[in-house]
Amino acid sequence: MIDALTAPGNAPFVVALLVMLGLALVECIALFTGFSLNDMVDEFVVPHSGVETLGHAPTGMEATGPEAAGLVGRFLAWLYVGKVPVLMVLIVLLTVFGLAGLVGQGLLRSTLGFAAPSLLAAPVVFVVTLPLVRACVAGLARILPRDETSAVDPAVFVGRTARILSGVARTGLPAEARLRDGFGTDHHVLVEPEEPGQTFPAGSIVLLVRQTGGGRFTAIANPNDALVDLE
Repeated sequence: MIDALTAPGNAPFVVALLVMLGLALVECIALFTGFSLNDMVDEFVVPHSGVETLGHAPTGMEATGPEAAGLVGRFLAWLYVGKVPVLMVLIVLLTVFGLAGLVGQGLLRSTLGFAAPSLLAAPVVFVVTLPLVRACVAGLARILPRDETSAVDPAVFVGRTARILSGVARTGLPAEARLRDGFGTDHHVLVEPEEPGQTFPAGSIVLLVRQTGGGRFTAIANPNDALVDLE
């Protein structure tokens, strides 16, 4: 098995699978601490890539008008970034690319007696597997809750209540929380206490009082049950 993985021409595909496993491990560790790496990556990539200008139901690589995003934005929209968290898209891409490359190189060795050079095999496998990657991500988009990414300005969330989902929110150690906007759409944000020394365990209802950047907010304990807008 080790010999097969280290065979000439397999390096890009083995590295892709190792990176995929690393990302999955980091996200699992992050979840245990109440921190969502998915949210952080989405907050950076989606607004800066222009995906939002293309809408959230991509059907092709074409632009949608003179204000359409550039090539990178259209490519990401084609891969359903904006409907599926960026890290999940990346994990699917790395998995399909790595496995397809190893299988393809193995078939070449068994039939022709040699494998393709890495510099040739990697780009060919990447291009050939893109439709399969898109199909896999499209399947995820149909089954995932559609509350991960939104074009709504997070600043409007100040003054709304949120429920801590996992972990314990502490000063300097935010926890993931869910809130509902005025249109009834759920959003995930990172919350930490406004007052030093205060904590919010999972299940707590808090009031967002200040945005500290992107999807990060400080909060206080909900002062009035009538303010709860989650149910």
